[in-house]
Amino acid sequence: MSEAANTVPSGTTPSTPAVRVAPIGVGSALPDGVVTSAEIEERLGLDPDWLVKRTHILERRILGPGEKLTDLALTASQRALEDAGIPATDVDFVIAACLQSDDIAPSMAAVVADGLGTDHAGGFDLSSGCSGFVASVATAAGLIESGRARTVVVVAAEAMSRLTDKTDRATAGLLGDGAGAIVLRGASTPADDRHPGRTGRSLFGSDGANGGTVRVATDHPSVYDAGEFGPGKAGQVQMNGFDTYKTAVNRFESTVRDTATINDTTLEDVDLIVLHQANGRILDAVRKRLDLPEERFATSVHSHGNTSAASIALALADARAQGRVVPGTRLLLAGFGSGLAWAGITLTWEGTPA
Repeated sequence: MSEAANTVPSGTTPSTPAVRVAPIGVGSALPDGVVTSAEIEERLGLDPDWLVKRTHILERRILGPGEKLTDLALTASQRALEDAGIPATDVDFVIAACLQSDDIAPSMAAVVADGLGTDHAGGFDLSSGCSGFVASVATAAGLIESGRARTVVVVAAEAMSRLTDKTDRATAGLLGDGAGAIVLRGASTPADDRHPGRTGRSLFGSDGANGGTVRVATDHPSVYDAGEFGPGKAGQVQMNGFDTYKTAVNRFESTVRDTATINDTTLEDVDLIVLHQANGRILDAVRKRLDLPEERFATSVHSHGNTSAASIALALADARAQGRVVPGTRLLLAGFGSGLAWAGITLTWEGTPA
């Protein structure tokens, strides 16, 4: 692909840090099962279009009985490598962003690294909910910049349907399943017109004091047991929708603006903003706060729902498939959600024409 630095055997730490980190491929995978908002409205006894008006979600994909989340993660990663035009043997690290894989152990990253056919690539899972994909991309960039890796696959995959209380009006109509992946590669030469790819500075933050606002509890004692949901429902998402909406709009706006600022750029210089696809009302409110037109945003919430860590990767892959992400496209990614945690980063796409 371009003038990327020479690769080294997987599992070996490269000795020369990269001059820049280029995003070179993206891919996605969705289950075949579709559940429409109309079906959920009927099940919950809601008026027609009640969910659509409040979330802008028309449908979401759901894993069926016997289907594995790791299969989606693997397929998305394979498609990202195909988009990048490089073999799996070039991959020396895999980071998987997910709340819950098919197993508590081993990690999703290990399953994906093996399924891709890497040469025993290193890897780990990162759990940060809705900001997990951005956090993973930033972590991958740091590994490459320090010379500890050369080519990294970041995959975000979630089976939110497994964590959904089907009777809860606050969450039953929001959540869906899916996976998206990106390939980052170190390059030994500075960016230029032919090879523009780079990864900018990242921003992180958290507010654990208010973490109970969006929670998936376990059967074990928790610091959030004294909160509004009490001990909570083990293995099910619980959310204070009103507080989450207000906080999300404010935090998304500040994260986007602050990410642009730390990268010495303006929002006018960003070609495409990709936010965590929480719900359509939140995305609309953020867009109005930022005073930017709809075409400056990548949106897939209407067809995917809220897929937690996977949502930004899915929206990015959709935009790439639509021809909106091409060499030189300047991107700003921002996630906010459970934790509470938020993260932002800028990317300039290298890759190839869509």
